[in-house]
Parts: sequence; structure tokens; C-alpha cells
Amino acid sequence: MCTFPLHTSALLFCTTHFARYAAERGAVYIQDITEMGYAVPYKKQLSGKADNTIRSYVMRVRGLFTFAVEQRWIEENPFGRIVTREGVTEPPTILSRDQLDTVLYHAKNYTLYTIYIVGGDAGLRISEILNLELNHVDFTNRLLTVKKGKGDKTRVVPMTPRLTKELKLYIDIRRPKTGNTNHIFLMPRGRVVQPGFVNLDLKQIAAEQFGLNLTSHMLRHSFATTLYEQKKDIVGVAELLGHKSINTTERYLHVSRERTRQLIEGLNK
Repeated sequence: MCTFPLHTSALLFCTTHFARYAAERGAVYIQDITEMGYAVPYKKQLSGKADNTIRSYVMRVRGLFTFAVEQRWIEENPFGRIVTREGVTEPPTILSRDQLDTVLYHAKNYTLYTIYIVGGDAGLRISEILNLELNHVDFTNRLLTVKKGKGDKTRVVPMTPRLTKELKLYIDIRRPKTGNTNHIFLMPRGRVVQPGFVNLDLKQIAAEQFGLNLTSHMLRHSFATTLYEQKKDIVGVAELLGHKSINTTERYLHVSRERTRQLIEGLNK
């Protein structure tokens, strides 16, 4: 139970850790909390804790202030610009569509080739790709059903004409005919493909062709960024990726944000 004195125009903090921190500094009302006075020092006070712990603490407090802004109790979220991940100096590698075609050209075999198309044209996580089964594909309506997505949720993702064509060709002709599993992507002896096998091939291709470090997850990032830059529909992109919140989707769009920032920097020069 929060023990701070009540005030009709103030939001009082009952998030235990931050409430204690704020009380120690003499803060009582939400209007007292500023970025430089409280948010930045609070983040510094958390140093030494695990990165995930820091992120959890900051994001929860930020959520409270977001609610306060929505209720018009305050005008600006003092935690809105607090960075929650340290040591990230470069955005993830984002492949252009031409670079994706280069990856496809250099894929070690047809199985990897098709996996890369699913990642680049549908934005599935590698775990979702490798969990795809034959009955998850609707070629008539060009749909993929993802039944083991993050959080064990199911979603339906439309297929591009290229993905539809290549996936059907793989299943009908190129998929290994060994084993009795319904999984789509198999090794020559019938075992389901593992993520490490995919990432090793991607790493080799990217190092040789681009001088970059690349993982299967970057195909998903590239899909999201390219789609957003073309359509400017972040809600639609979030739905395709299976994100519960568009805040998660925004973290995928590093390139888009950077380009937007560069565009406006010279506005008043």
C-alpha cells in the first residue's frame, strides 16, 4: 500500500523500487519528477545490475509516466529518452532487396535458399520457419499459418508471389523425401534443420559478399524495415511480425528512423 500523502492533482508512485528512490530524494508528486533531476540519476543508480534488470525497472516506470501523459497529468514523459540497453553502438545489419537476392544466390542448398526467402519475404523468426509444417501452407490463398510463434500464439501471414512459387517448388520437388515428419525444412537424412546450420551459412555468405556479420534474425529486421519504408504502416508491420506492441516494432526500424533524422537535420540551415 502506498503511504505517500494524497493529492488530487498528483499521481503517486507505488512501484516499490522507484517509489523508495523518489522518497529518498524528497519526491512526492508526479510533477516533481524531471528527466535530469530524477530519471537520469535513477538510471545511473541502477548501474551494476544486469542489463535485463535495468531494462525491466526503467520500462515499468516509463509505462507509469506514459499513462500519466495520456491522462494529461504531465506534459512530457521524463523517462521517454532514457536508454535501456547499453553498449549498442551500431544498428543491426539491414539487407536491401538486392543484397537479399545475393544471399539467395549463394545459399548452400535449396533448403537454405527457401528458408532465406521465408525470412526475407514473410519476416518469420527462424524458430517459426523451422517449425512450419506441410499443413501450415495454403497455396490457393497464398497464406502461411504460424502456429508456434512467440508466446505460443497463432497468426496468418500472406505470401509474396515469389515465396509462393519457391516454397511450392521446394515442397513438391526439392524437399528431402526421407523420414516421416510433417516439418517442411529437412536435412538430407530427414532430420529437421537446426538454427545453427542456417546461421553458419548466412555468416559465411555475408562475410564473403558484404564484409558484414549477419544472422537469420536480420532477415526479419530487413523485412520489417523495407516494408515500413514502402508503406509507412507501422501497425500493419507489427501485425505481420506478430508483435503485441508497436514499441517492439519500432526497435526494428533503426534505418528508417536514422534516415528520417538525417532528413530533418538540415531543415533550418
